Amino acid sequence: MVLAGKYREKKIRCFQVTDTKYSVHQDFSKLPLLTLTFGRISTPVINAVIACMRIYQLPFWWRCARRYTIKSTDESTFNIFVFSPEKLPAKAPALIYYHGGAFALTYTREHLHYAIRYAREANCYVIFPDYRLGPVDPFPHGFNDCYVTLQWVLDNAERLGIDPQRIAVGGDSAGGALAASVSQRNRDKGDIRLCGQMLVYPVADCECKTQSAREFGDTLQWNSRSNANMWKMYLRDFKGVAPAYASPIHGDLHNLPPAYVETAEFDPLHDEGIHYAHVLQDHGCEVQVNETFGTVHGFDHVKDSAITSAAVDARIGFLKQIFA
Repeated sequence: MVLAGKYREKKIRCFQVTDTKYSVHQDFSKLPLLTLTFGRISTPVINAVIACMRIYQLPFWWRCARRYTIKSTDESTFNIFVFSPEKLPAKAPALIYYHGGAFALTYTREHLHYAIRYAREANCYVIFPDYRLGPVDPFPHGFNDCYVTLQWVLDNAERLGIDPQRIAVGGDSAGGALAASVSQRNRDKGDIRLCGQMLVYPVADCECKTQSAREFGDTLQWNSRSNANMWKMYLRDFKGVAPAYASPIHGDLHNLPPAYVETAEFDPLHDEGIHYAHVLQDHGCEVQVNETFGTVHGFDHVKDSAITSAAVDARIGFLKQIFA
């Protein structure tokens, strides 16, 4: 297990900061301070704004992607997009990537940007499902879409030119939770042996009891209040114990594929990400941890930061390693 720092109080900072309370790096200090509630009216409005913001990326995106419409477990349909660089070899590896957004928000232009980067720089297919979202479709609908995507890739691997022995899952934030839970369900059903799971500042624990989940009530982009509201929305049909595959830390963590776990320093999800990595290792999983400093949740939306560049390079390095 590779750790880039263990405890917040031991971190050495060598950069200029602009936030005296949290010492956020200047590259990320202009990101917004938000608290989200995920209402049935407000959430569609936010998603409409996000969709408008990604419009300018569409011409570039469609040159790299194919779209398929597939059925989920309840016969509803959803779209998946397959990104591929030019001149992929026969039987190329594939990353199934689940976008973040608190299980409720649609994919952003940044998600598209990184999906294309992963495809080009890791020389792989990237399969990107547009899974169902809360609050209209809370757990387990979106998760079922994500798992059906893996099954669809397996069923169509030969037609797509994908090597079924080199399929990984990945995701950021809530997408990280979905990737981790898909890994667990795949292990339980014995479909294939995934070659890796790339978890970027992942959601992992519905209990929200870690120090960072309690402490960071006013951090940029994502805070503990939004975090609690997310879980209330996502698990609204369940009371008490988290249902299977909803909260990764509460699942069976034996015999899972190698993992990359990335965290942001000033993020309510920081401690649960580190804890999830440690528990994976305790259960025999090979784990690489990249603990970024001076960062907030979703820091990679600032694409021109050197910190972002190093983090994305680490993700791509992990993909190259597991695909090799």
